[in-house]
Amino acid sequence: MAKSKKAVKKAEGPKLPVQEAAIVQPRIRPSVEDKERERKWKAEDALRDIERAEGHKKDKELMRDVKTVAREKAKTMSKICGQ
Repeated sequence: MAKSKKAVKKAEGPKLPVQEAAIVQPRIRPSVEDKERERKWKAEDALRDIERAEGHKKDKELMRDVKTVAREKAKTMSKICGQ
């Protein structure tokens, strides 16, 4: 049997590349209240960090260990930096 030579129509797809043809969600801008809430959360988080640091400073034994680790790290860094 001989094959027929009918023209095959190409499938039509999006004209844009696949990445651009994907559905894009609209960008939601944070409201003033959202920005204020985020700012307050960051301030509360920073306060917790400071409170923890102050607690660590009062722990003499921990601070000795911290200084030992800091010296070791400085020594390693000086080897890496070549000083």
